[in-house]
Amino acid sequence: MTFALKKIATSVALTGAVLITAGCSSFGQSDTTQSADTVFMGGPIYTLDKANRVVEALAIKNGAIIGVGSKQELNKLVDSHTSIVDLEGKTLMPGLIDAHMHPMAGGEQLNTCSLNYAPLSVDQVLEKINTCLEESNEQDPTRWLKVAGWFRQAMTPAGADLTAKILDRIPTDRPIYVFANDFHSMVANSAALKAAGINHSTPSPEGGSIEKDAKGNPTGIFLDSAMWALAANVPELPQEEARQKNLNDMQMAIKEVSSQGVTSILDAAASEPSISTLRSLAEQGKLNVRASLAPNFGPERLQEPEKIVAEVKGYADKFNLQNTATQPGIRVNTVKVFMDGVIQAPAQTGALMAPYLHNTGSTNKPAWQESDHDGELYVNEDTLSKAMIAFSDAGFNVHMHTDGDRAVHTALNSLETLKQTRPDSGLRPALAHCEVMLPEDYARFSKLNALPVLSFQWGKPAPDTIDSVKDYMGEERFNFVETTGKFKQANATIVYGSDWPVEALNEWYAMEVALTRMDENATDPKYQGRLGDDPGLDIQTVLRAFTINAAYSLSMEDKVGSLEVGKFADMIIIDRDLLNIPSDQVSETRVLKTYLGGREVYTAPM
Repeated sequence: MTFALKKIATSVALTGAVLITAGCSSFGQSDTTQSADTVFMGGPIYTLDKANRVVEALAIKNGAIIGVGSKQELNKLVDSHTSIVDLEGKTLMPGLIDAHMHPMAGGEQLNTCSLNYAPLSVDQVLEKINTCLEESNEQDPTRWLKVAGWFRQAMTPAGADLTAKILDRIPTDRPIYVFANDFHSMVANSAALKAAGINHSTPSPEGGSIEKDAKGNPTGIFLDSAMWALAANVPELPQEEARQKNLNDMQMAIKEVSSQGVTSILDAAASEPSISTLRSLAEQGKLNVRASLAPNFGPERLQEPEKIVAEVKGYADKFNLQNTATQPGIRVNTVKVFMDGVIQAPAQTGALMAPYLHNTGSTNKPAWQESDHDGELYVNEDTLSKAMIAFSDAGFNVHMHTDGDRAVHTALNSLETLKQTRPDSGLRPALAHCEVMLPEDYARFSKLNALPVLSFQWGKPAPDTIDSVKDYMGEERFNFVETTGKFKQANATIVYGSDWPVEALNEWYAMEVALTRMDENATDPKYQGRLGDDPGLDIQTVLRAFTINAAYSLSMEDKVGSLEVGKFADMIIIDRDLLNIPSDQVSETRVLKTYLGGREVYTAPM
């Protein structure tokens, strides 16, 4: 059974007072001469407009909003053909916009062997992978097994890790490669190393590392771009099998995001297969999300930005599909750039202004001292500045992975250069993650129209903040780790992006963490309480980060992100009034229905 809302007879009077927004739009006259297809009433309706109004009723026609305001005013839009939906006290709000995710990888993880982000011991990891091998019943010893969802920082006991030699304990001849959930680390068995031709003489690629032991032999650990150097050796599936797999993975991803109330996304490292798969689904009438896409280009490619511009234009010409109220579109209009890796140990590829600390003592008597390691900046400031000017001139946006404070600082410096050389640039640059910040850099975001795209769920005590970051940063610097509230204090326009499948997709849990900075389910005392001294966010700021601010980051604020006359009817019904409940209940929110252009694309089971 699925959740059903009551549709009541149109003869029922819509009584009340005040407002309907009127004016001209591309959808026709938004005035009371129109009759609505559907009117929603009977519960709070969050508009997320400039005033954050909460209204009584909303009317739609042909997939667009034609009325927002009181029941009395919207009664003028009702005729004998209008359906009236009684919200029965539930809340109607804009559909969520996830401005940084990886849908193809997310769908694939739901369809493949996964360690599911669990804190596992070495033996538990091996047992789970062996189970996957047995269940696959694959007889071809050359067929690679891909494993996802390895929570490297949470392995037990503390300090446990995987290597090729450990994976070799699994009784198989098949090559195995295991992605860490942050997608910045990977481990492979010896069969995979051999099949890929990786040995003691294989150099690390630019922007990554093939880790080696004291004798110079690969350990099986690959960091950042080195992961893709190995993965490139995985044999391609037959064309039709690959096409069907991509369709299955993307459909699984879209089903998952719709169930969370997400109606628009940014694919923050879009590959050509993911772009073409979305286009195929659109042509089949099966695309239930509006998709913006940011193809990723490695550090070496940024030396020739004009070639990147040509390639992105080629994608746009081939795949772009216009968004309309009733037809979700596809837009390739953004370039993805990786400035660094991640700040978490043991990878520590995030670029810092000051070195990481390391323990020169023992586990029982630690002595944390400055190391000679400060991560790696993958793109220098001059190269980035020239690339950003080229992207701006071509009308493309830029979305940067900036994890460490040096990466953030460098990106902001390049934006200063862009502002000086192109003062009229319409660029809306996104800086994703910003996991550790220099205090003086917060204020630069609003001055440069730079958008921090943050994964709120990371801002809590957990293995990837306490165990793998805190001591390596030191107490003073740790107060600037995962800081949503400090961005708010600096008047930055905060945008949310889940980074799924780096973690399981749970938009409502992320909202709660933004408010509380806590993991209310933590049982280990070291993961209880608030993270750092950051004040966190208020509920209105959180809601705007998930809606209108995210729409602005995708240059879609004129069409989605708020419930206003003339915009697409991308909306969700949820089971509670978020403005009037305790913060620690937000994660329990249940999406009851998701609408895309007024079309129902998800209904919750009873």
